[in-house]
Amino acid sequence: MIGYETLEQILRAQLPALAQEAEVPKDLPLATVGLDSVAAVVLMDTLEDILGVTFPDHTITPTTFRTPGTLWAVVGQLANG
Repeated sequence: MIGYETLEQILRAQLPALAQEAEVPKDLPLATVGLDSVAAVVLMDTLEDILGVTFPDHTITPTTFRTPGTLWAVVGQLANG
């Protein structure tokens, strides 16, 4: 499983509003820092490229991208097969 720090780095690169945060709380609503539908697609593509995972259709939901914690859980499941 990827470390949460790796996900934080990717989120910071994709969502500039996070750049000033000392820590990215796992329960932070990502919509409050600029994640919209377009940003979610870009983030998903970035995660797939960097982490070598593929998001199946059933995981591409608002729930998956709601918070860093929900996203990390899904990415962890995908990375572990």
